[in-house]
Amino acid sequence: MKNNRKGFTLIELVVVTVIIGILATMGIPYYLKTVEVSKAGDAVGIGQLLANSYRMYLVDNPGAPLNGQITDTCNTYTACALAPAAPNPCLLVACNYVAKQNWGGGAYSYSIGAGGFASSIRRKTGPSPGTNTTPYSSWGYDFSTSGGCSPVGGAPSCPNF
Repeated sequence: MKNNRKGFTLIELVVVTVIIGILATMGIPYYLKTVEVSKAGDAVGIGQLLANSYRMYLVDNPGAPLNGQITDTCNTYTACALAPAAPNPCLLVACNYVAKQNWGGGAYSYSIGAGGFASSIRRKTGPSPGTNTTPYSSWGYDFSTSGGCSPVGGAPSCPNF
């Protein structure tokens, strides 16, 4: 007699499911880390852009240092004052040293003058409500006056562009 079976046995389906589960268990963390490293690379690029823009601002405005975080409100800031009374980092956007962009929608927050020449720090939560960035929420980068970049909080090393 010939056995004509049409389909898979339960054992075959369980083995395939276990193999797919093992591959997903190993692959998903690597994928998520790759995504975070990519976001960190973007943060380094924007941080270096801000550091260079701030250097140009200081050449044009010696003795008028800026200090604070760059947020979306900087996009509406229009007063470009030479040697301002308040050290508002929004002057980099208002004076066209940096283009307007969605500063609050990214994975990192950016600041000038605090903790270094410029810095980019991973947000504790993602731009969407309820998204958590653990274990990468301590990542960040500081940029010095000489243009150097140093990782903070276990972030990957700064890429060389």
